[in-house]
Amino acid sequence: MKWIWQQPDWPDFRYDNRALNDRELEFRLNSERLAGSFDALPMASKQDATIDLMLSEAIKTSAIEGENLDRESVRSSLLSLITSDTLRDNSDVKAAGAAALLVDVRKNWRSSLTHDLLGKWQSMAVPEQRYTPILRGAYRNDPSPMQIVSGPYGREKVHYEAPPAIRVPDEMARFLGWYNKTSPSRDHNTKSGIARAGIAHLWFEIIHPFDDGNGRVGRAIADHALSQFLGYPTTACLATAIEADKKTYYLQLEKASRTSLDVNTWLDYFADRVIMAQEIAREEVHFVLSKTRFYEVYGNQLNDRQARMVSRVFAEGRKGFEGGITTRKYEAITKCPNRTASRDLSDLVAKGIIIPLPGGGRTTRYELSIDEPVGFGFGER
Repeated sequence: MKWIWQQPDWPDFRYDNRALNDRELEFRLNSERLAGSFDALPMASKQDATIDLMLSEAIKTSAIEGENLDRESVRSSLLSLITSDTLRDNSDVKAAGAAALLVDVRKNWRSSLTHDLLGKWQSMAVPEQRYTPILRGAYRNDPSPMQIVSGPYGREKVHYEAPPAIRVPDEMARFLGWYNKTSPSRDHNTKSGIARAGIAHLWFEIIHPFDDGNGRVGRAIADHALSQFLGYPTTACLATAIEADKKTYYLQLEKASRTSLDVNTWLDYFADRVIMAQEIAREEVHFVLSKTRFYEVYGNQLNDRQARMVSRVFAEGRKGFEGGITTRKYEAITKCPNRTASRDLSDLVAKGIIIPLPGGGRTTRYELSIDEPVGFGFGER
């Protein structure tokens, strides 16, 4: 027997619930603090924070699968869905699909998981494209093996092989039955919310029920489970935390799919990602708060060019432009001559709106003067 689903006791996952107690408490306390931080934001800033958190998740959950999305297209789609519940006809289909998945998971956090809901999420994760035979909205039915493979032709390495397609409907029925039965609203037994989310993600990835989009849907299921545990939509940036070291993520999934049904090692890894995800969310909320305070203090002191530059920096998110702003970059973004750029930057320095970065050499670099040190300086070209 090579794969976990071939074990005689499949899918009787085993773990020590006590090993997660400290991180379970930390997760709940951090979630309450995050909810309090959200409540302290002005209404417009709450929307900004929600979009920034979901923007990071949409981009990173696709990046884990090697797909790069346009940041502004995703932001535009999220804004349309959150404010009007519709998308523009000319939306970037991949960006729109990633945004729609995040919004729908958040909207349906109370709902039971069903075959139809998962099919809907997979269709969002994998938008329709010409000349691709990928089955959308339904489980795979190709009798050939579903394998995760790497390496050149003739020297491929099989990292994992999923159950054959003929078994998928029964496997998914069993998975959904367990998931819905263990929902906090239905299960009166004490159960770790992190364990339920981690097992749900692993179990779904082991079945690998779709032709494509399994990773994105599986991480959506983990978010869904964490939200049900909290009793409100989680703001933890799980995909962002995973993408920060996706090599380890894939390695842990591979190890868990090959070994016994003891999943303590997998859950230990997963719990650490969940806590890291909350730290990222905290930084995102602080970023939005810092942006709000910045505009309250300096907003009416900026000319049109300066306002455009500042807006461009904030649009990059909490990490901003790596390295700092230069005169040349200011020229490129504002479409102004060198003399004007130098004058504008000197004016910003005099007002205390930007400060020089140390170690710039012959080229002076600057960053925004802000209260919260969340790393959104202007970046090097």
